[in-house]
Amino acid sequence: MGSLAAAVETGSFAAAGRKLGVSASAVAKAVDRLEARVGVRLINRTTRSLAPTGEGVVLTRYAARILRELQDAEQELELFQGVPRGHLRVSVPTVMGRRIVLPALKDFKAAFPQIVVEINLDDLKVDVIGESYDLVLRLGELDDSTFQARALGPHMFTTCAAPDYLTAHGTPLAPADLHDHCCIHYRFPTTGREETWAFKGPALDKPVKPDIVLNDGEALGAAALGGLGIIQAPSYLVSDEIREGRLVPVLTDYTDHRGSVWLLWPPRPVQPPKLRAFIDFMAIRIPERLSAYV
Repeated sequence: MGSLAAAVETGSFAAAGRKLGVSASAVAKAVDRLEARVGVRLINRTTRSLAPTGEGVVLTRYAARILRELQDAEQELELFQGVPRGHLRVSVPTVMGRRIVLPALKDFKAAFPQIVVEINLDDLKVDVIGESYDLVLRLGELDDSTFQARALGPHMFTTCAAPDYLTAHGTPLAPADLHDHCCIHYRFPTTGREETWAFKGPALDKPVKPDIVLNDGEALGAAALGGLGIIQAPSYLVSDEIREGRLVPVLTDYTDHRGSVWLLWPPRPVQPPKLRAFIDFMAIRIPERLSAYV
């Protein structure tokens, strides 16, 4: 059944063999044996291509389900072995990936050397199922309840500017003062929507108007460092610069958060040890890093 599924998926016995780590003839013979067992032709073969018959389509559908359940069974058996292993595909937002997730990978790999971690840094909202991700890290409010999720902490923001800018233009003492300043906003690549600044306390009589709009988090920090104006950015993006005195926080009494930091993964009958290990590790490491930036 594995040979049939691979042959139908790849379109040739040779490609199926490469996927399964066997020869093309071994795949062809396996399919022949399966056809003899069920008593019908499953694949129409030509010298250049192959395609499933109607019966082959039906059996391939069942085969895929059986193979998935077999994989789940193997992963459940791994629970008794106690050694997480395998390939893990993860998607994380760019800035958080660079500032928090990637620095933690050294310790994770030291603890779990047999897990191969593939990290995709992307601010676009990926198709978790369609792009075969084991796990994604999301920011803000969840809009999809079909996944399993684990909250890691609030997504905190800091309003800040370069010392030179504040010397030249003054320091805002209340959110309403921002109407008289150059404010640099972020535009979400996923929706094209400008991010609305959030503050504790009474709502502003009118939203803070952006003077500059950027769609890259790192560029937001660079613009503030260049003295272009005031930004409101995730605390982990600007914490090092604030500690070094290159940026100065303002309106600290009004600091607020926007949603939370989440780990999401597709529901499965059995949680693979490699996935559980990564979730449990990051559920400790990410909140530690987030709390250090508050």
